Amino acid sequence: MRIIYAICFFILVSPAFAVHTILLKNGKSVKGTITNQNVDNVEMNTEKGGHVVIPKKSVLKVIYKDIAEADEAKIRKEEEEKRDKEKAKILAEKKEELLRKEKELEKEENSKPVVQNQLATTSFRDTFLLGGSKQNSIQVASLEANCQAFQQYSQYFYLFGTFPFNEPKWPELLPKDNRTVRIRQTATNLDIVISVLGAFFTTVTRKTIQVEVCEGTKQNSPSAINTDEELKKAEEKYELEQIDKDLEHLKK
Repeated sequence: MRIIYAICFFILVSPAFAVHTILLKNGKSVKGTITNQNVDNVEMNTEKGGHVVIPKKSVLKVIYKDIAEADEAKIRKEEEEKRDKEKAKILAEKKEELLRKEKELEKEENSKPVVQNQLATTSFRDTFLLGGSKQNSIQVASLEANCQAFQQYSQYFYLFGTFPFNEPKWPELLPKDNRTVRIRQTATNLDIVISVLGAFFTTVTRKTIQVEVCEGTKQNSPSAINTDEELKKAEEKYELEQIDKDLEHLKK
């Protein structure tokens, strides 16, 4: 008889048969027995006989006992307040770290020698050589960049576009700051009319150089650090660390 009592007692106190409570961030809770956990999820056999896989990102706290609804509300409030306080501290430290990195990148960027290439010169027909202006280096935008018109310049050629009459004044066409730009040589409707008539009578043609400024940042510039994304990662890391601490009991 004593053996039966001992077995019953063992079953009742064994963690494998204990009721666990998982508080979710959405205000709900799940009760049952935690059976397994990995980097991303927690697995539980629920009281109703089901089996659920819960993403750790949705978990607020893991409690290794059955708790009343009133206690659940109290524990939830305390845990949320504690986390908000600790997260604020962690995010403040992360912001300071990102600020230091931005200052280091800015210092590194400012220490680079200013590129002073010769101004761009036009060559045959649709092409032109692109160099830096004397005031600024040129950061060329990608084709996918979102750009808007900034300046344009009409350029005339003779011998059917072989040689230019006039060269663009790049210091006036390019932005004074280091914004990224896109430079295109196109033929507008007026360019086509002038080229058709001019080429027929005098071999003179015309094309338009369009300068656009674009959204985005220079490669390796301080603003290349995505602060919001870095802070989000730091917050998610903290959340998962707290859940893993709760689950240390299960590992033991």
